Amino acid sequence: MIRLMIDDMYETVPWEQIDAVVFDVGNVLLSYQAQELLDMLVPERPDLHAELTIRIFKSPYWCMRDRNSATLEEVIAAMSKTAPDLEPYVRRVMEGWIDLPVMPEGVAALKACKAHGVKLYALTNYADAEFAHACATNDFFSLFDGFVVSARVHLVKPGHEIYEHLTAEFGLDPERTLFIDDTPGNIEGALHCGWQGLCYNRPGKLSTFFGSRE
Repeated sequence: MIRLMIDDMYETVPWEQIDAVVFDVGNVLLSYQAQELLDMLVPERPDLHAELTIRIFKSPYWCMRDRNSATLEEVIAAMSKTAPDLEPYVRRVMEGWIDLPVMPEGVAALKACKAHGVKLYALTNYADAEFAHACATNDFFSLFDGFVVSARVHLVKPGHEIYEHLTAEFGLDPERTLFIDDTPGNIEGALHCGWQGLCYNRPGKLSTFFGSRE
């Protein structure tokens, strides 16, 4: 039988059934939008944005950074190998994307969870140094009880191993663990591992479910 997401069973979070809430970071707590980043980092060359989107954000080389299987310099070189004239723009994006805007709705939900006394964890596909920068520049990361970062464990979502790693690392009960992510495949991976899941796929969803306000 298909496993339902928690918001298809309850209108608001059933706190008595949840011991831990696990947050994704990108597009839940920090806004990660390729076009917005390109508008900010390469504003003078909108004609290159489509090509840079493919070479950077839709490239397997980006995933190699998340898994920590390639260095930043190796990835920049690979992304621009067949178009060396684009290397300065690729480098600018790869070095400059790290300052992401905060998503107030996600942070409000995080604070609501903290106020209810549940344990809080982050589970994120993120390069190591870039995640350290995010933690250093955003105070809300201090609310978490622990992190599992793909580059540090060499595992990535939606592979089942990364969910199982977090469960074992922090001694969680999967049935009483709620995962929030913006990507449907990542939520499916959590459901497969016995977690509860909520897909943050539209604005206002977290505010309604957690009774939080930005």
